[in-house]
Amino acid sequence: MSQVNPSYPPPPAPSSGGTQGVNFNLWDFLNSLGDEAKTRRHPSLNQALSGLAGVLLALGWVALLTGDSDSLAGAYIGAMIAFGIGLVVRLKTSKSTELHAAAVGVGITSLLTFCLVLVSDTQMNPGLGLILTGIAHIAVWVLPGYRGRSIFLAFAALVLIFGFSSLIGGEVLTSDRCNEIYNDEGDVPAECYNDTIYSDLPGGVGDFVGKQGAVYLILGSALILGVATLDRHGYNAVGTALIPAGLVAVLIGALLMAVRMANAGAGILGAIAGIAMCYVGSNGQRRALTWWGAATTSIGISGFFIAAIKPDSAGAIAGVLIISGLVVGLIPLTIQKAQEAKAAQSTP
Repeated sequence: MSQVNPSYPPPPAPSSGGTQGVNFNLWDFLNSLGDEAKTRRHPSLNQALSGLAGVLLALGWVALLTGDSDSLAGAYIGAMIAFGIGLVVRLKTSKSTELHAAAVGVGITSLLTFCLVLVSDTQMNPGLGLILTGIAHIAVWVLPGYRGRSIFLAFAALVLIFGFSSLIGGEVLTSDRCNEIYNDEGDVPAECYNDTIYSDLPGGVGDFVGKQGAVYLILGSALILGVATLDRHGYNAVGTALIPAGLVAVLIGALLMAVRMANAGAGILGAIAGIAMCYVGSNGQRRALTWWGAATTSIGISGFFIAAIKPDSAGAIAGVLIISGLVVGLIPLTIQKAQEAKAAQSTP
C-alpha cells in the first residue's frame, strides 16, 4: 500500500521589510532624483549671484556670533542656525529659484564651517576629520531638503580625496613644522633640510594635504573613470559634480609625484592619468575635461623625456620637445588604427 506524502505549502516569500528594506541601490536612488541627476543645468546669472549671496550671509552670520571671543560656541550655534534656516527655505518654499539657490549657498557654507570648526576644536586627525566632513556632505545630499544638490556631492568628493590622502600620506614637514620640532629639541628629520614643495606651506594647510602623490593619482583617476560609468547610464549631472575633485586630485598627484620621484616614472603616471581624463571627456562630450586630459598627457610625456634625457643645452631641449610632440601625435593615430581594426573584425 503506497503512502502519499502530504503536500506542504511553499516557503513564505521574504517580506519587503526587514533586511531588504535597508538595501541601497545607487541607480534606483539616482533615478529617483529625476532630471537633477541627468541634465546639466544651464548657467544662470541670477542663481549664481543668489548662491554667493547665501555664502556671504552665512559667513557673516557665523562671524557675528563668534565675535572676538576665544570660544567657538558662537561658531557652532551660528552654523547650526544658518543651516536650519536654509533647510526650512528649501523645504517650505517652491517658487523662487533664486531663494533656493541662496539657501543652498547658506547650507553648504554652514555645513562646511561647522565641520572644520569641529575638526579644529577637537584636534582630531586632519585626515579623519576631512573624511567625516565628506560623509556629512554625502548624507545631506541624500536626505530631504538639499537632496540631489550636486554642490554637496562635489565638496564631498573633494574633501574625501584630501582626507584619504592626508590619512595615508603621512606627516607633511613644512618649514613651520620643522621649526617646531627643532624648538622642542627633537630629532629633526633629514627631510627638513631639503627644499621641497611643502617648505612654504603653513603647517595647518600642510596637515590637510598629505605627501603621497600616488594616492591622489589613484583616487583622482578612479573618480574620473566613475564619471565615465555615470555618463554611460545617463547621469551626466552627477558626473559633472565629481569632475572638479578628479581634476584637482590628478593635478596635485602629478605635481607631488614629480617632486618626490624626480624621474621618468612620474611622467608616465601623469600621462596615463591624462589619457584616462581625455578618454572620459571625449566619450562624455565634456570639452573642458577632454582638453585638460590632453594637456596633462602632453605634460606627462614631456616630463618623461626631460627626466630620461636630462637636456642641458638649448638644442637638447628643442630635441626633447620635438620627440615629445611626435609621441603625443602618435597617440591618436594609434587609437584610430586600433578602432579601425576592431571595426573590421566585427564586420561579417
